[in-house]
Amino acid sequence: MKVKARLAPMECADNPKKWQKTTEIETPKELPQEIIEEILDMWKDLKTGRAKDVEAKKRMIETYNTIHNTNYSPTTNCGSCISTCFDEIKKLYKKYNK
Repeated sequence: MKVKARLAPMECADNPKKWQKTTEIETPKELPQEIIEEILDMWKDLKTGRAKDVEAKKRMIETYNTIHNTNYSPTTNCGSCISTCFDEIKKLYKKYNK
């Protein structure tokens, strides 16, 4: 059952040696002002690359889920998941911090 769950979001490419994701996550071109303010406000707790506390991490993941319409668990400890959320929040911070 675990193998099936891990393979569910993948598909076989033309060449069976390669696997590709079936979904691409894109950032919307325009965000509502309240989400932009949320990103700018939360950055003070994330700027070192490590969340200040569990609440800051939860806030970051929930904001990422809202923007990208994903379902990352706010309590996840998956390094890859947290890194993805942090990198996207960082990009948005740099875009909107003027």
